[in-house]
Amino acid sequence: MTTLIAPSKHLGYSNIFLDFLANSESAREFYLADSPKHVAEKLDRVRYDRPKLIEILKAQNKKYKSSDKTFENIELLKDTRTVTVFSGQQAVFFGGPLLIAVKAVALVKQATEYSEILGRPVVPLFWISGDDHDFQEANHTTVLNRQAEEIAISYDSPPDIEKPTAEIILDNSDELSKAKSQLKEALGETDFTPGLYQLIDSAYSNGETLVSSFGKLLAALMAETGLILFSPGDKQVKQHAVSFFKAIVEHQEKLQELVNRTNSEIVSRGYHLQVEKAENSTHLFCNDNGRQPVLRNGLGFSIGNKTFTKKELISKIETEPEKFSPDVITRPVFQSFLFPVVAQIGGPAEIAYLAQINRVFQLFDIPVPVHLSRPSVTFIEKRYEKLMNEYEITFEELAGDIETVINRVLAKTFPENLDKDFRMFRKNIEQQFDAFKSDSLEFDQSLEKFAEQTYGKIDFSLKNFEAKVFSSHKKKSQEIRDRIYRLWHAVFTGRGFQERTLNISYFISKYGFGFIDFMLNKIDISEKSHQLISLSDFDSK
Repeated sequence: MTTLIAPSKHLGYSNIFLDFLANSESAREFYLADSPKHVAEKLDRVRYDRPKLIEILKAQNKKYKSSDKTFENIELLKDTRTVTVFSGQQAVFFGGPLLIAVKAVALVKQATEYSEILGRPVVPLFWISGDDHDFQEANHTTVLNRQAEEIAISYDSPPDIEKPTAEIILDNSDELSKAKSQLKEALGETDFTPGLYQLIDSAYSNGETLVSSFGKLLAALMAETGLILFSPGDKQVKQHAVSFFKAIVEHQEKLQELVNRTNSEIVSRGYHLQVEKAENSTHLFCNDNGRQPVLRNGLGFSIGNKTFTKKELISKIETEPEKFSPDVITRPVFQSFLFPVVAQIGGPAEIAYLAQINRVFQLFDIPVPVHLSRPSVTFIEKRYEKLMNEYEITFEELAGDIETVINRVLAKTFPENLDKDFRMFRKNIEQQFDAFKSDSLEFDQSLEKFAEQTYGKIDFSLKNFEAKVFSSHKKKSQEIRDRIYRLWHAVFTGRGFQERTLNISYFISKYGFGFIDFMLNKIDISEKSHQLISLSDFDSK
């Protein structure tokens, strides 16, 4: 069963992304692509070095141990009518958050759908952002342990200088062992964990890079789908990209003018800028004693404390192209420079920054791909689905203040005026006993002491009963509180959507590798609403 949750600002979506989903006129002009059919026709007029691309893809996917089906899809690129659908993510430790698998699934399904619509081969390509250098973003992931507590797992051995993730070698055996032990301790042992732990052990081994480990893990998870993996952090890729890097330098004035004008228009519409770059940014990086931005410096350029004329910088690109890489503004264009990209699948943040970029494609005379929002998904396990139904907790409620949810539920499970009722009950008994005592003492004054002892026992018993009732409620309240917090951690891991934080190994440990097939069957790639997919009917066979 799938429940749809309409996208809204309450769920953290930006105005420009919401308007993109609604295809509103206000946002539409920042997304310039025609239909996939028209984009594919434009791509037919562009020359791509397909033999070189195939050679690079084969070498990389051989390293990742990709499946035969993946290599069959790579061979399809020999056909000049074959186009690609792209999505991607940085190489995050142990495969990263669930959204990476969601993107991969969406790619595979979108390629199949477009192949039928366009009547031509369409292959799914996942861009592993091997040029990214933010180690602190890539070195950790999160799972839930058996108590539904969030457990952060990290590889805490950073490089001496900032390097692209494709060059960050996992050479600290102790840190790798520590991370694997943390994972095993959190997930425990199930019928499915031996295969999971074996895969992680083989993918994340000493001497691998963050990118090669990530690639091996993702290739294994998506083995039956034909997903092609690609990382730009490859010397052959950079040699192939010399003309693109040179063009970024040559077009600096027009490039900056386009970006500034587009940014001004976006802000004037009341939207935010997803990406803000320095005014002197060239939108190019150079990995020279650490990955550093190439900046405009008067009439020349600078990289760190070194300065270059335009001629010198272009010469450096020609002789050392492996050191250069695009930044966030030029990376999507670089992707379409390398490959015939008919469509790009992105999440809310990516869709927002693509609005800032689309006009840059025209500067490089490259067709703008169709932009598609990736599916947004939360998987609800049976016990949490039952809890949400029992206490009538909605997904939207969980997106807000969790204590408000708990207080609402507790108010329903414990009478609001019970404390007041107890006081009234004891007062009534005291009044009735006093009246009875008064009548009794008229009959026999010697009973007064016995009457006081009797009421003392009654009052003690009432107080004891009251204490037990409130103690029981406190215990029940804590149980309810703990259950709701477990629900919250499972559904809004890291205080955000589950898919943005929770590692897929959590689900594989419980449901096996068949969970990928379940995703393929259940995720609707055309749905713009957030999908709550129930796991109550999951069949692990």
